[in-house]
Amino acid sequence: MKIKRSPIKFNNVLSYTSVCKITEWHHAASQLRNSVIKNGLYGTGPIIFQVSQLNETAQEAEYTFHMPVNAPVKLSDDSPFHFTEQMSFDDGLLVRHADLDESMDESYGLLYACAKSNDVVLQEPFFNIYLDVYGDGIIDVYAPIKKEG
Repeated sequence: MKIKRSPIKFNNVLSYTSVCKITEWHHAASQLRNSVIKNGLYGTGPIIFQVSQLNETAQEAEYTFHMPVNAPVKLSDDSPFHFTEQMSFDDGLLVRHADLDESMDESYGLLYACAKSNDVVLQEPFFNIYLDVYGDGIIDVYAPIKKEG
């Protein structure tokens, strides 16, 4: 696997956070996608997700899904969604996780090892960028660099 250093930027990002079973995360992702479609918007980039607060005993975690959309969105205060005009990072490490049947642990381990060897600190949780490639999926794992040295 090859790791690259790269900035990243997405505009008009709609986000949704849900705590759910690790086997049911796709329901929360569908909720975001369906809301985008029902409100006359469309995605202009990949689905991006972060996983945090993993509770292995309960087999659940907090998932935050991000989707770049075609236009700015005004949300009510009680909306379960969040809008960000621009989600960007000036520097980070990126690794491609091509086989979705394989554990993400190896890709995450490579990012940590690369960060250590380059004397940088990574910001967690990482961003998992799901890309549909020829009817199959791959994930680019993006780890923003918090600081160097």
